[in-house]
Amino acid sequence: ENELNIYAYQLMNQGEIDKAIEMFKLNTQRHPKSANAWDSLGEGYVTKGDKKNAILNFKKSLSMNPPANVKANSEKFLKQLGAL
Repeated sequence: ENELNIYAYQLMNQGEIDKAIEMFKLNTQRHPKSANAWDSLGEGYVTKGDKKNAILNFKKSLSMNPPANVKANSEKFLKQLGAL
């Protein structure tokens, strides 16, 4: 899970947003109970400018009782997106 997440962030940082989102999605399929995977997918959508999907994924992450750092990140983005 962690390696795939790191790879997706590397793609995102290189400007390959769509490929990064594909990898983040793959991570949520492989690890559907990982709040961090859903949070990261939300970040991919924020980077792409897809507010609707970003909000959906951050809310999904929060619904999974995530660890404090993941919760804080999802809440930060939801506030920025005007959804919290």
